[in-house]
Amino acid sequence: MVFQNNLALGRRFSVAKTIFGETDVVKKPHQNLNRNFLSTYEKGIFAERVASKILASKGYEILGQRIRTEYGEIDLLVQKGNEIVAVEVKLRKSLIRAKSCIPFKQQKRILNALLLIASERGNSFENYRVDVICLDAIGRFEHIKDAFSVGNLVAY
Repeated sequence: MVFQNNLALGRRFSVAKTIFGETDVVKKPHQNLNRNFLSTYEKGIFAERVASKILASKGYEILGQRIRTEYGEIDLLVQKGNEIVAVEVKLRKSLIRAKSCIPFKQQKRILNALLLIASERGNSFENYRVDVICLDAIGRFEHIKDAFSVGNLVAY
């Protein structure tokens, strides 16, 4: 099939010519005309890869990515020395937006997932913490160590 380029014209439909010379009208999704073509899932995968490279350059060993438990998901699980760190990765248009988009409910899920991992490993919870890596659209990042307290988990 040969597609006419209608993106510049702003049309929602393309005329496709088949090998046999027949023409078909193909509907294009409207939301993709002026946006980039990465899905939210693909952006998340990209952000986690960037974050793992940042952490590896700081001397952290990557233990796992996208670890799913019955309580929630941990984006990255890393280790440096005797500390095990759950890392939440946030990619937004600005660093300010990335810093402010972890609600309490999500914090609780991350902490519960980390508690489950600690109990499965048979370790004390003292050497565990949660960090956040914020990324923005132009490539800046910020690594926030001990972003929210593990000690608050017991109260909830």
